[in-house]
Amino acid sequence: MSEHYTSSTESDLKYCPRCGRRTVHAVSSGRIGRCTEHQAPRLSQRQQRAADKRAAALVAPRLPGID
Repeated sequence: MSEHYTSSTESDLKYCPRCGRRTVHAVSSGRIGRCTEHQAPRLSQRQQRAADKRAAALVAPRLPGID
């Protein structure tokens, strides 16, 4: 039988089969939700590549006239 939570409950410790241990799970509308350690990534792959290029350009800038 599944558990139901009060409306003021925000999270609960449950076993996560993906992590293999007890982790914090979100509670929404009185029902248990997903493991909070499996959040969506902040950036898409395309955005991550662009951010990596910008960071590399800041570390080693190309100066004009120097090869």
